[in-house]
Parts: sequence; C-alpha cells; structure tokens
Amino acid sequence: MDPQENEHTNEEEEPPPPLSSPLPPDLTTISTQIDQYISSQEPLPPDAPTIIEKFLMLVEEEMEAFDSTDGPLKWTRLKPEDASWFLRTSHRVTSLVQLLADFRSDYKYAYTINRAGSVLQRAMSYLEAEFKVMLEEHSKTPADDLTRVCTAMLKGGYQDECYHVYFIVRRDALEDKIVQVGLENVSIDDIHSKPWESLERDIEVWIMKFTSFAKEEFPAERNLLDSVFAGDSSAPEILLSALTCGITKHILKFAEAVALTRRSPDKLFKYLTIYEAIRDVVAGIGALLAQGVAPELKNEALMIRSHLGEAMISILTELENSIRNDHGKNPVPGGAVHPITTYVMNYLEFTAMYKGSLEQVYLEHQRLEATVAAAAASTTDAEGVVVSPFQAQILKIMDLLLENLEAKSKFYKDTSLTSIFMMNNGRYMLKKIKKSGGLHSLLAETWYRKMSSDLRQYHKGYQRETWGKLLGFLNPEGLTGNKKHVKKLLKERFKSFNALFDDIRKTQTSWVISDEQLQSELRVSITNMVVPAYRSFLARYSQIFSSRRQTEKYIKHQPEDVETAIDGLFSGTPATSGKRKL
Repeated sequence: MDPQENEHTNEEEEPPPPLSSPLPPDLTTISTQIDQYISSQEPLPPDAPTIIEKFLMLVEEEMEAFDSTDGPLKWTRLKPEDASWFLRTSHRVTSLVQLLADFRSDYKYAYTINRAGSVLQRAMSYLEAEFKVMLEEHSKTPADDLTRVCTAMLKGGYQDECYHVYFIVRRDALEDKIVQVGLENVSIDDIHSKPWESLERDIEVWIMKFTSFAKEEFPAERNLLDSVFAGDSSAPEILLSALTCGITKHILKFAEAVALTRRSPDKLFKYLTIYEAIRDVVAGIGALLAQGVAPELKNEALMIRSHLGEAMISILTELENSIRNDHGKNPVPGGAVHPITTYVMNYLEFTAMYKGSLEQVYLEHQRLEATVAAAAASTTDAEGVVVSPFQAQILKIMDLLLENLEAKSKFYKDTSLTSIFMMNNGRYMLKKIKKSGGLHSLLAETWYRKMSSDLRQYHKGYQRETWGKLLGFLNPEGLTGNKKHVKKLLKERFKSFNALFDDIRKTQTSWVISDEQLQSELRVSITNMVVPAYRSFLARYSQIFSSRRQTEKYIKHQPEDVETAIDGLFSGTPATSGKRKL
C-alpha cells in the first residue's frame, strides 16, 4: 500500500478534536439566562444589553475553532455534542437578533444589535461552507445533519444563500452525471453530418439514457430535497423546478438537432420515438411538482415537439405526393400485388402503431395553425362522418393509393387480369388493415366494408369477363330442331369451348393470386360455376356424336379434367406453350 495513502487513512481515523470543552461555566450559565430572555413575554431588564454582549463575546471565543483561517473544524469530524452545541447556539443568536429587532430605535441597544448580527453572520458563513461540503458528499453524510444545518440557515435568515448553495452543488452533480452516462452535448454539425443509419443507433441510445436518467435522478433529487428542506415546504418545489428545467433543456439539445435534420420517410418512426420520450419524461417531471413543469421547460419541450411534429406531417404529406406522382406504366406480371401497395401498406401499418401519438401531433399542429384547424375540424369521410386530422390524412393516402392502382390496372390488355390485379391488391390491403387494429380503427368500419364490396365487384367482373363467355357456349338455346343442324352447331360450340378453355388455362396458370384464401375462393367459385354446367351439357348432348372418333375430336375435356385444370390456375407458373398475356 502507498505510504501516503496509509498516512491519509490513519489521519482520517483520528478522533475528532474537541471544542474548548467543557464549556466555560459563564457561557453555560449565561446561555440559560439568554433562553429566558428569548422565551419570556416580559420586557428586557435594564442590564440586558450587558448580559447579551457578554454572551456574544463568549460565543465568539468558542466559534474561533469553527471558522479559523488556520484550519476550521469540519462538521463531519465534530463530536455529536459539539455539533449540537453549535446548532443550539446558532438558534439562540438567531432568536436574539429577532428579539433585538424591536429595539432598533433605542440607542442603548445599537452596539448589541450590531454585535449580534456579526456573530450570526459568522455562524451562518460557517454553516454555508459546511452545507456545501456536506451536499457534495451527501451520500456519506447523515440526512439528519443536512437537515439540521439547512434548518439553522433558514431560521437564521439565510434562505437565499441556502437555496443558492444547494442549487449550485446539485446542478454541478447532475451535469457531471450527464457526462458520465453519455448525455453530454453534441454539436448540431456533427449530428447533421452523420449517416442516418449511425444516427438511428444514437437516437435509440439517447432515448434509453434520457428516460433512465429522468426516472432515476429526478425522483431521487425530489427525495433529497424533501429530506434536506424538511421544514420548508416551498424549497423543494422551487429548487427541483429550477434543476429539472436546466438539466432537461441541456439534454434536449440533441433532440432539437435531430428534429432539424433533412426529412425522409424512414425518419418518421424515430421522430415519433423521440417525440414520445420527450412527452413522457416531461410529464413525469410535472408529476414530481405540485405546480407542474416550469414554463421555460414546457415551452422548450413544446418547441422541439413542434419541430418534430412539423417534420412528421411533412413526411406523410410527401407520401401523398409520391403516390400521386407515381405514373409508372409497367404492369406487374401476372396481376400480382404492386410494390407501391406493399410499401404504402407496410408503412401505414407501422404508422398506425403510433396512432395515439400521431393524433396528438396533428391536434397540436392544429392548435398552432388556426386556419388549418378550422378546416381540419370539418373534415368528413365518405359517409359524412367527422374525422380527426390524422384520420383524414390516412384516408387521403388510402384513397390516393386506390386511385393509383386503378390507373395501373388499365395497363393490362386483358380486362380479366385487370380484375385479378385489383383483387390481389385489394385483398392485400384488407389483410393489412385487419391485422393492424390501429389502422382498422383509423379507417373505420365503413371504409373496410366499402373496400370489401369493391372486391366482390372485381370478383364478379372477373367471372363475367372470363367464365361468362365460356358458359355462353354451354347455353342450350338454339340447339333444338333438325338433328343435322343441331349437330353442326354442337361441333362449333365444343370447338369454341375447347379453344377458349385451353386459352384460359394456358394464360391464367401464369397469373398470380398470392393470397391463399383468395386463390381458394376463386377456384371454388369458378368450379361451382363451370363444372356442373359443363357436366349437364355433356350429359344432354354428348350422345349426338355417333362415332367414337367424333366424340374424341369434339369432346376433349371431361368434367374432372376441367376441375383439375381450374385447380391449377393462378399458380404464377408460366405455361409451357402459348404466349402469356399481360
């Protein structure tokens, strides 16, 4: 062990030096008399100034050791009885000063009053210095000692000095803590020059540290304040408000810088997490204070949240514009889900997870923009129901997406594939909405029902365009009368049926239905529509062909073959022969 360290340890273990105790008999006796002066309701006797001055002189002599420039006694090394004597004596002097205030106009007390004030100042100066040291080492200092010293200063009229010392010491301690946990200031230029991927990680760390710091340090500070200022109901409020305001504003500089970075869609969710962290932490600070958050901090937090809110609203508005301006004319092969549908719906699904916060963002923005607020308040959905500004935003994006998809569906040459494309994209949208409770509640049941209805119309349109034509060849109309004539018509009907069915099979096998449930629903509905009709037609007219060769020539498909072929549709597998249509 280092000799100096050993020497230091031994020095600290030495017993605390005593005062000049036992106290002089005169001081003990005269202290009792002073107590009588203080507590008595009777006028002071004529010799009171002389007795008080003697008391003050004896006290000064005893206090020499406490504030000596050669080496003042440290409170933490005082014997309990010495510390108690100092505090009792400080209280006596404080009470004397208050008592003598009534004799300011009596020249006989002028010197005594000045002397008492000087002794009180001397005692308070010592306590102020010790209070600072004790606060700096408060984890090692008994809470009864901090409270007693604080109470003595407050009673002695040194409230401002007491508050100031506490604020400075604890502010410095919290600022040191900020540096220790990694919440120190970062320059705006550094933040704006960082790649977003790197800044994303910094934001996650900042939120975690900021939240943890506020949850741990500020309640602990409130507890310390309540303990130290046990006799002062206003001090904890005043000091905690000032401390949390200054420290939190310091920490929020990072968030302010992030809020002013260049906007892009991928930043929305990080902006939201910062917004929520600031909102929740500031609310937590407010819960520690009877009067709530200091106006200065509240305004600072609102300003940063406003910047974040403006950025988020701008990002969602830009999403509108990007959908509106997406004029790509290359259709997706097979009528599959379009990439714009996937991107927008996934984006909105994540956005809806922050529904509560984004509702708040839009409402706060509404309050800031009075004219926008008036317009937004009257926003209604398709059925005339008033919706919130954020709901209106989501509904607008969804409507724009549908308009965009309908325009893209027109690029397919086959109108049946147009319906398949809209069914694929519509079903994908509905599944996302159903999966996301937040998105479903934003769009409301009326929108969901309308979309479901539109899908049924696309389904009917597809069946009509594709299978309605095929069933037309199985219509018995015109197949009565002359047998020779009927046989000729049947040959044409079967030839047409076979050609169209083969074309459908070859073409629509390569079409895509990505949703298994929709794929199954379509196959079942087509089978139920076509197979019974075809089976009935065969049963009624197949015997008209007398030879086997004719039967095989014109009746190429059995009902089971038709059903098997239908089950192979929409697999997305290109046909082995024949040219695929878009």
